[in-house]
Amino acid sequence: MVIDPKARSDRWRSFYEEDGGLRDMLLDLRRAYFERAAALGARDTDGLWKLSIASKLVDELDRHVGAVIGAGDIAAQQDEHLARIRKVGKYF
Repeated sequence: MVIDPKARSDRWRSFYEEDGGLRDMLLDLRRAYFERAAALGARDTDGLWKLSIASKLVDELDRHVGAVIGAGDIAAQQDEHLARIRKVGKYF
């Protein structure tokens, strides 16, 4: 099965950017982790460590979504560039 990177990017972007979408959910998770960390105190190193790892996972998910969206944008730019090259080639 061939996946169209632009179509995939558009789907992910719409889910990521919609009101209450993935971006908002990730921001809420980050905020919750920081609030929990502030409530724990400096001596609960295990709890702080777990929240730190959880926050890093949220960051990694956010980066992955950005990469999927970016790949679609790059594919669209490549398609536009090839179309311009083909158009110029018709005149020679």
